[in-house]
Amino acid sequence: MRKKKLLSLVGVGILTLGLPLKGKTAQIKIDEDTFADFQVQVRVFYLNADKGGYQHPSQSWTSYRDYRSQQFFIYKYRLGTKGQINKLVSFYGNFDSNDIDGYPTMLWEGAIQFNIRPEFVIDAGKIRTPFSRHNFIGRHNSPVISSDGDLFLASQFREALKPVNPYEGGYRGNQAYKRTDMGLMVKGSIKDGLIKYFAGIYSEDRSNSTKAWSLSGGFKDVNTLPGTYQKSFKNFEYDVRIEFTPTFLGFKQEPNVFDPSSREYQTYGGKLDFMTIGIGYHHEKHLENANKSIYGDSDLTRDAWAADIGFEKRFAKKYIVGAEAGYMYFDDTHFYQVSPNKYKKGDAWTWYGEAHLIYDEKMGIGYPGVGFRYEYVEVDGKFQNKKDLAYERYGVCLSYYPIRKKDVIDITNRFGIGFDYVRAKDALKAYIKYKNWDDTNFTWYAAVFVNF
Repeated sequence: MRKKKLLSLVGVGILTLGLPLKGKTAQIKIDEDTFADFQVQVRVFYLNADKGGYQHPSQSWTSYRDYRSQQFFIYKYRLGTKGQINKLVSFYGNFDSNDIDGYPTMLWEGAIQFNIRPEFVIDAGKIRTPFSRHNFIGRHNSPVISSDGDLFLASQFREALKPVNPYEGGYRGNQAYKRTDMGLMVKGSIKDGLIKYFAGIYSEDRSNSTKAWSLSGGFKDVNTLPGTYQKSFKNFEYDVRIEFTPTFLGFKQEPNVFDPSSREYQTYGGKLDFMTIGIGYHHEKHLENANKSIYGDSDLTRDAWAADIGFEKRFAKKYIVGAEAGYMYFDDTHFYQVSPNKYKKGDAWTWYGEAHLIYDEKMGIGYPGVGFRYEYVEVDGKFQNKKDLAYERYGVCLSYYPIRKKDVIDITNRFGIGFDYVRAKDALKAYIKYKNWDDTNFTWYAAVFVNF
């Protein structure tokens, strides 16, 4: 009988994913312990982009740089499901269609979770790597919409991110660093979240693609020894993270241990007063068989460290105030040329900050909020006697949330308007100007996010 119930749940779930859902999230419920919730999410944008910044302008096509492009588009469709087979086994999955991928629908994330006890939970599937808070954040709910992946980052600035991109979302096999990956994670909550731990092993990928920066500029493929190849999946990637919440000060733990998606959020719409302090470590060998006579070494083994803090609290019953700050450092991400006959192993690091205020009293038909974000990225590399491929980025967003559920603002449905500004620095600025591209980029946008 249990088997028939389970097959019924899966079958109806697959059927339901093809149907439009109305009103609240739909639920299929067999009994108190066996159910599945479903959601549909759509993100619609208007972008006003600076000088065609979303692809590399050609040196000979100078007129392309002299106007602001305007575009309406649907950035993402998402069909999601989350539920449990019984109290021991829960699951989730997101099926996404993205503009940047041409809208083929794929399993973006998905996991099976075994809830053995609060101190010991196991996840398996295509899941978040437990390195930094940034890996866990559900960025579509960020108070600053331009925090959502690389959609707003013009291509000339992505040059610095080629050997390691901590900002890209979802899983792509060709990514230098993966925010989600296929693997297994053990996690747990101790003393009601005073301490939470996450430890995972994931598929280890190796590639020689775009991991060497030359003095002439630009990332190129690493030359490997003749007759050798990259032995991907030979070993594992390791990630470990510890989180601390001062529950003795009245803060509550974020429930990512008990959520099969492991997600945390920058805002919970007033539902949760939280403070989470985290540290993380990442290890992966991601290149082998490089030509040692050129680069001075044959391998690249990446070690990375993260430290971060997230906070949100309601004040005077109507002011929801939050902030986040984080630091990520990646060691040995690439080789970079320092003289005609010498390379060194290069590193990359970034720090970022976010702050927001949401007013929990109705103004018109909804609730207003404002968010601010800053990030700085620096990658080892030299160009024209300048050091470091660096840029800094600013974002501001005004949001309007039209729906409130009980004592919580629904942060998944909103209108937003904001801007994103990026400027290159140091060697990256010199390289961009040499290529006759723009070393700054300003984009403003309007967006509607609907989740039901």
